Amino acid sequence: MGATELLLLCGCAVLAGWVDAIAGGGGLIQIPALLAALPSAPVAVVLGTNKLSSFCGTTTAVLRYHSLRFVSPRDWVVAVVAALAGSGIGAFCATVVPGATMKPAVMILLVVVLVATLAKGTPNASTPAVARVPGSGGQAALGVGAGVYDGLFGPGTGSFLIFGLVRWCHLDYVRASAAAKVVNLATNFGALGMFIGLGFVDYRAGLPMAVCNVLGAWLGATMAGRIGPVLVRRVFLVAVAGLFLKVVADHFREI
Repeated sequence: MGATELLLLCGCAVLAGWVDAIAGGGGLIQIPALLAALPSAPVAVVLGTNKLSSFCGTTTAVLRYHSLRFVSPRDWVVAVVAALAGSGIGAFCATVVPGATMKPAVMILLVVVLVATLAKGTPNASTPAVARVPGSGGQAALGVGAGVYDGLFGPGTGSFLIFGLVRWCHLDYVRASAAAKVVNLATNFGALGMFIGLGFVDYRAGLPMAVCNVLGAWLGATMAGRIGPVLVRRVFLVAVAGLFLKVVADHFREI
């Protein structure tokens, strides 16, 4: 990996951190960039390096959203614990259920998310948002669902969390994005620990990318607080549409 490839990775990490902090889906940018820059690396190394970068960026986004008072991590303890448990269950299921069988189901889910989000209409930016934290039961269901999906398949976990928080928990898009980062941080933690323990992280690329992802995440969380739910919703729609196209392309490539 030369200086040009490293600069490309760092630039993609900044963009990925920005997008992920606002709407989820940063892996859609980082993973293709890593595959291009590290063509001979095992897929596990690509995934582990991406996870190191995104974990650092997600941590920054959570801290920034907290400082802007869009989320209080202590309010989401039940969801975090449930997500950790769910990610373990999902990782176990991944040893039994082939990832290829998940793709058609994920495509349908993404279409449902896009249609439902468009049908909901544009949020009213002039109305002050009120944070509504779901109860323990709702948090447990949300956390387990996100954890199982992230452990079993992965792509789009943050976007699905935002959709669920907006649709069923009635948070606005900014607060939903902030809360999604808290839960997503829990699901990423276990995966990163596994990749590090097994030696599947390229630190030459991962550490510079982590610094750049932190920068992008800080900018994204800050902008999300300033631009409000209307523009966050638009970025969310673009991210979900991009994820749908990627899943479709991967599915037909494997057929």
